[in-house]
Amino acid sequence: MDDYTWRKRLEARRKRRQRERLIALAIFGLILLGIFGYFSVYTKTPEYAMREMFDAYKAGDIRTFRRHVDLNSITLAAYDDLTGDLFKYDTQLTDRERSLFENFYVLIRRQMCQGAVKVINTYLDTGEWTLPGEILKGRQLGIDYDILLDRSLIRHTSLLEFDGVDHHGEEATASFTVVEDYSQAPFTLKVTIKDLANESYNVGGQEVDIFGHKFKFPGLSFNLGGSDWKVVRVDNYKEYLDAVSPLLRTNLATYIDDTAEIVYRYNGVFDGEQNEFISLQRTPSGIMTDSQRINVTNYINEAIIPSLENRQAELDAVPVPQGAQFLAQLRQESTRVTIMAWQSYARGISENSSAALDEAESLHKQELVLDQRIEEIIHNSAVAKNIPSLP
Repeated sequence: MDDYTWRKRLEARRKRRQRERLIALAIFGLILLGIFGYFSVYTKTPEYAMREMFDAYKAGDIRTFRRHVDLNSITLAAYDDLTGDLFKYDTQLTDRERSLFENFYVLIRRQMCQGAVKVINTYLDTGEWTLPGEILKGRQLGIDYDILLDRSLIRHTSLLEFDGVDHHGEEATASFTVVEDYSQAPFTLKVTIKDLANESYNVGGQEVDIFGHKFKFPGLSFNLGGSDWKVVRVDNYKEYLDAVSPLLRTNLATYIDDTAEIVYRYNGVFDGEQNEFISLQRTPSGIMTDSQRINVTNYINEAIIPSLENRQAELDAVPVPQGAQFLAQLRQESTRVTIMAWQSYARGISENSSAALDEAESLHKQELVLDQRIEEIIHNSAVAKNIPSLP
């Protein structure tokens, strides 16, 4: 190869390497520009936050999901929507009683919302719905928290799709498609989101190879000031309740009507058995004889418990509409606890066991709470018949 040809090839190789380096620098610059745009612009948008929240919900990433939800603000607004017309259509209440109840629910608003936050956080951590306990345990505030939770629809609402975000000033509105699990009724839920936190993100130090050229990303810190958007209010929660609740009330009323004859008939059976049970225990001294203990135990095991089992079997044979699942489950739980209470009592008197009698008393108290809850649901269903149909 002559000197001229050799020099020409060297020059061509040098120009090719120069072009490759320029292209590599251009690609590197575009990468840096993309990173800067992503972290300084897109991640500051409510779209990014809501997409991240939705993906975290689907993936079970509770930490990320919580970062975009202000539960305290959400529950305070939702509580007002939920309880606003709670007593409006109850014709059994006088105007004064209705006003007292409504004022009472305003007074306990803080405790109720704190309980709701605790319930939701427990569900997020464990996947189970539990009651908050403490002051909201049982009926210490004169309300049944379990019924209120069921009325809220929170335990049977699923998030399906993230639909998008509308901007308006310093706030934005995000839309999500949800479905109420029992009725399978879809609904577009709209939520208000606000920018509540600042955050910075650092990138840099990574070395990349582009066409054989080594480049090292410089250390970059992006201020994500508005990147942590949070849901602070469900805007149309009342509309969601108004859209779904009538469907569930219809299901519930149908189930109550379909089981009314069974309940009425067995109430008569239980009244008779209760009278017989009292008669078998009656004694001048107040202390049952050994033969009485045997007779009472046999009566519990051979009459009372079988009647409870038969009643539940008949109730279970009735088709349960989706909207009546909560009531049907409560009836099953009430029967189970009641049978356990009678079994403990029978064991207590037959074995003269104070521990078994104490257990029977504890189970009886649980039964009373469940039965009161059932009666309240049936009462509320009757009240709901007075609610006018929405246009």
